[in-house]
Amino acid sequence: MFWRRRLLVLAALIAVLWAAVSFWPQGGDDPATTPTKNTATPTPVQATATDGPVNVTLPTGTSSCDPQKVRVTPSVRDGQQGGGEVEIGLVMSTTEDKSCTLTPANADLIAIISANDKAVWDSTVCKQSLLTEPVQLTAEWSTLVLTTWSGRGSGSTCSKKEGWAPGGDYTVQAGTLGGEPGKTVFKLKAAPKPTKTPTPSQTPTKKPTAKDTTKPND
Repeated sequence: MFWRRRLLVLAALIAVLWAAVSFWPQGGDDPATTPTKNTATPTPVQATATDGPVNVTLPTGTSSCDPQKVRVTPSVRDGQQGGGEVEIGLVMSTTEDKSCTLTPANADLIAIISANDKAVWDSTVCKQSLLTEPVQLTAEWSTLVLTTWSGRGSGSTCSKKEGWAPGGDYTVQAGTLGGEPGKTVFKLKAAPKPTKTPTPSQTPTKKPTAKDTTKPND
């Protein structure tokens, strides 16, 4: 009798629990779990530039650049040949924290072009600088200046009669007074050999002979 009562109580308890589970709202929050907030990371949007060039205005300075705080890196484009002028690029920048203007007078730019460890052209001999115009230098930016080497040697007097530099390997070094110089190696192609224009042959005039001479009628 005692065990029968215990079984009836246990059966009733199971029935109550089954009913509670059956009528529990589906999809509801679990009371034993703390709800969390949706923290999905938004997809970043990539900004696209509009078609066409974008003009960038750089600050300029009117004060003179300190040549000791100027960095120069020369460069020579490929494909140039000996026997003529050679274009040289000078990448220039200032280590100052403000923009300035570098003039040929205060730059005192020195450049030497050599081959086989021998100077071919020396700006101090020619008393001519590769920098011929003022250059605006902007802090934290580099400026490319295009200049021209005559392509001739300097010799001892930098005469215009000096010979042309032939094709081969060369080194150009350039720097301002007290500044940070730079150098680069470049190659000139051999100049094409001049072609000779053939001279048209002339047929010599035939001199009359005794047989060709006709005796006039008496």
